[in-house]
Amino acid sequence: MAPLRQLEVSPEAGVFAALPAFVTLVIVILFYSCCKGSSKSKNQRVRKENETLLDQNEKQDLQKKNETLEIEKQTAQAANEELQQEQGSSKSKNQRVRKEKEDLQEENEKKALQKENERLGSENERLGKEKQDLQKKNDTLEIEKQTAQADLKELRQKTNTVGYVFDREWKLITEHRVKVTPDPDTASPSLTVSEDGSLVRFTGKRSEEWPSVVGREGFTSGRCYWEVEVGEKGYWVLGVSTHPHEKSIPAKPEEGYWLVRLVKGKTCTAVSQSGDQIVQLEKICKVWGVYLDHEGGRLSFYNAGTRFHIYTFEGSFPGQVYPIFSPGSYDKGPLIINVTVNNV
Repeated sequence: MAPLRQLEVSPEAGVFAALPAFVTLVIVILFYSCCKGSSKSKNQRVRKENETLLDQNEKQDLQKKNETLEIEKQTAQAANEELQQEQGSSKSKNQRVRKEKEDLQEENEKKALQKENERLGSENERLGKEKQDLQKKNDTLEIEKQTAQADLKELRQKTNTVGYVFDREWKLITEHRVKVTPDPDTASPSLTVSEDGSLVRFTGKRSEEWPSVVGREGFTSGRCYWEVEVGEKGYWVLGVSTHPHEKSIPAKPEEGYWLVRLVKGKTCTAVSQSGDQIVQLEKICKVWGVYLDHEGGRLSFYNAGTRFHIYTFEGSFPGQVYPIFSPGSYDKGPLIINVTVNNV
């Protein structure tokens, strides 16, 4: 191959040759500037587009998140509604269970009550039967008692022991014995009461009155027994009174006196508001037993030495009653108040 020949360029040609290069440079610079400006504008546009795109993406993400949150909210709301429904169902179930429990408890109580009623019915039936049996036994015992009393009465009549008090009955009477003490403040001026209260003696002038003294002890209830020794005295009065401030006994007592009175050593009389009644004394009684049953309305007199019943007042005793004593005004023999029982 032939060697290349070097072109020869003239000065003018050089200028002209150089001119396009300058223009080209300018163009290049201009183009670069234009390109740079365009690139900057493009970059700005791209940046703006990127920002816009980023905003759109963020908005989309945010919208997606909102949608997700909305779905979660709806899900939570649905779950809450379902939970409320379950709670309502559970509450209704609890109410139903509670009602069933109450119904069961009520049913059990009814069954227990019915069972208890049946037991009580059986118990009442048994008790009724026992009551009937006891009533029959009581009727039988009452018949036997009446028969025994009739036999005893007949026996006493045949053996001349009418009014005799047997050991058991006498023990029931005398276990209520009390100490009664005459109160000097209530005594008639014609009476003298010993310091220990065991003796009451007439020391005044003879009169038709019955000077008296009452005991310190007044009785409003219960049972009590005391004894008074009269000895050989021919005049005296024993009993109870509701008049604690009277110092003498009227010849004809009215309300509030229940008395036994001896006159001339032979006439014994039961004296009360109801009137006088002669008391027959088959044996001499030196020691008198007085038995008061306040609630029972009985005042009984006994021969404490022989255990013979002498007389009984029956009725009621209003309020408080006091033992009363009068040694009479015709002899000087004392009344002796005892608390001992003389057994046969």
